[in-house]
Amino acid sequence: MESRQEENVVSPVERAREALYSPTPLRYERAPLSAPREPSLQHEWKERLAPRLPGTTRHLRRASIFLAGTIVFFLCALGIAGYLFYFGGNSVSTDKVSIDIQGPTTIAGGDTVPFSITITNKNPIALEHAIIEIDFPEGTRSAVNVLGPYPRYVENLGTIASGATVTRSVKAIVFGGAGQALALPVSFSYGTASSNAVFEKKSTYALAISSTPLSISVDALTELTSGQAITFSLAVRSNANVPIGNIVLATTFPFGFSVASSSLPLTNGSFVIGTLAPGASRQIRLTGTLTGQNNDQRVFHFSVGTANSIKDPTLAIAYMTQDATVKIAEPFITTTLTLGGNVLANAVMTPNSAQNISVNYQNTLATTIMNASISVALSGTAINYDSIRTMNGFYNSIDHTIVFSRDTDSKLASLVPGASGQGSFSFSTLPAGAPSPTIIFSTSASGIRTGQTNVPEQVTVSAQYQAKVSTMATLATRTSRVSGPLPPRVEQATIYAITLTAQNKGSTLAGGATTLTLPSYVTYLGQTTGAGSFSYDSTARTLTWRAGDIPQNGNAEGTFRVSFTPSASQKGSAVQLTGIPTFSGHDRFAGVQISANTNPATTDTPDDPGYVQTDGIVQ
Repeated sequence: MESRQEENVVSPVERAREALYSPTPLRYERAPLSAPREPSLQHEWKERLAPRLPGTTRHLRRASIFLAGTIVFFLCALGIAGYLFYFGGNSVSTDKVSIDIQGPTTIAGGDTVPFSITITNKNPIALEHAIIEIDFPEGTRSAVNVLGPYPRYVENLGTIASGATVTRSVKAIVFGGAGQALALPVSFSYGTASSNAVFEKKSTYALAISSTPLSISVDALTELTSGQAITFSLAVRSNANVPIGNIVLATTFPFGFSVASSSLPLTNGSFVIGTLAPGASRQIRLTGTLTGQNNDQRVFHFSVGTANSIKDPTLAIAYMTQDATVKIAEPFITTTLTLGGNVLANAVMTPNSAQNISVNYQNTLATTIMNASISVALSGTAINYDSIRTMNGFYNSIDHTIVFSRDTDSKLASLVPGASGQGSFSFSTLPAGAPSPTIIFSTSASGIRTGQTNVPEQVTVSAQYQAKVSTMATLATRTSRVSGPLPPRVEQATIYAITLTAQNKGSTLAGGATTLTLPSYVTYLGQTTGAGSFSYDSTARTLTWRAGDIPQNGNAEGTFRVSFTPSASQKGSAVQLTGIPTFSGHDRFAGVQISANTNPATTDTPDDPGYVQTDGIVQ
C-alpha cells in the first residue's frame, strides 16, 4: 500500500525519464481511481470534473493568443494611418491652400479693373486638375472686347506641385451705379492622385463703385393730370478722364405717353449724343402728353451708355439708368377749350379765317377754391397775334397770354364745389404758306383750396392743346381754240384745249385729283398733256385728272381736248364745255382732306392772242 502511494506520487515526467533510460520496458500499474478529493497544496489549480483529451488546452491557448495579437495589430495600424492622414504624411486640406487676390477695392464704373490672383499649395502632395473661377456682376465686359459680355473668368491651372505658387492676371470692365457695393465670388477646386474626391475652397472679393463714367439726372413733375403736358429736363454728364464717343441716351416710355417735341432728335427711342469731353455735359428737353386713369403711376426709364457703332445707335453698354415715376391725379379745376362746340384737342383750322374759342372751367373738389385764375398762352406759326380779342379776360400782348381771374370774372373769386363758368376769346389764322402751321394753347389753373389739412394750400394744374392749320388749294380752268371757226358757228365743229391748274399754297398735298363731267353736246377727244394722267368714263361722261402729289407752294397742270358743234338753240351765247371741276387731295401735315372747285370751262377764250369779247359767242 505504501509502495503504491509512492508510485502514485511519481510525476509523469519522472515516468517518462525512467522509461527513456531503462534497458527494459517498464510497466506501471495504475491504482483504481478513488473519489475526488481536495488537493493538499493551496497553489494547485482545481481540475475540471469533465474529462479532457490530452493536448487540447495547449492548442486553445495558442489560437487565443494569435487572435488577440491580430486585433492589437489592426488597431495599431488603424491608429497610425489616421494619424498620418490627419496630422502628417500625405494629408490634404483646403486650409493648406491660400488664395490671394490683389486689386483695387474702389473703382469707377466702366473702368478696366486689373486683378492679380495668387494660389499657393502648402499641402505635402501635388494638387491636380486645379480650376480657378471668378463670377463677375451682370453687365461686366471683357477688356479685350468691350462689346462682349464677360460673366465669369475660368481657367484650368493643371497640376500645382507641393509648395508651388501660381499667379494669374485678369482684367475686366466692371459697371455699376455710384455707391454700389459688389461681391465677386471666387472658387478654387482641385483633386489628388490618390483620391477621387474633389476639394473646393471659396472666397469673396469686395468692390465698391465710386462713380460711373457717364451719369444722368432727370427733372420732371411727379404728379399731373391726364392729358397734361409734361417736360423732362435730362442732363448727361461725363465723369471720365478721357473723351467718350458714341454716347446714346435710351428711353422707355410708359403706355399713354405721346412725344410732342424734343431739343434733340429722337431716333428709335434713343437720343444720339455723340462724344463728350471729360467733365462735359449735354442738356436735353423732352416734352409730351401723358394720359391715363386717376391714381395711375407711370414709370419712365432713361439709360445712358455707348452704342454698338456710329451706324447702329442701339445701346450696347448701359452705364447708368435713372427712373422717373409720374402719378396721374384728378385735376382740381377742369379746363376745356372748345372750338365750335368741339374739344380743341387735335383740331384742324382753315387758314386765313376767324376762330372763336370757349374756355370752360369747373371746380371738381369737395371744397371751395378761392381766387381761382385760368390762363391760356398762345404760340405757333399760324396765328395772327394782332387779331387776338377777349370778352371777359385780359390779353397780355407781351407773352400772348389771356388771363381769366376775379378781376375779369367775379365767379372766380370763390368757386364752390361743382361751380363752373366760361370765358372766351377769338383770333384769326394766317394765310396758308407757313411750314407746319400749328397753334398751341397752353392752359394753367391755380387757386387756394380751404378746409383740408396736410396738403398744399396753393394748387396748380396745367394742360396743353394743339391745333393744326390745313393747307389751301385752288383750281382754275383755261380754254383755248385749237381749230375750227372762231367765234364758233352753228353746226360747225370747233376743237378746244381745256387746261386745269391745281395750286397748293401750304403743306404737301397727296393724291391730288380733279373730276368733271362733259355735256352731251361735247365730244371727248383725249390728246392729253401735262402732269399726271387722265381717264374718261364714256357712260357717265365723267373725266378724272389725277395730278398726284403737289408740294408746298407748288402747282400742277393738265390739258385735254374736246370737240364742240353748236346747235341753233345755242346761238347768241357762250356755251359751257364742262361741268363744275372739283379738286381733292390729302393734307399730309394736318391729316385732313382738302377740296376746291372752280367755274366750268366755256367757249370764251380770253387767253388767246387777239381775243375780243365776241369770240366766245356762238354765231
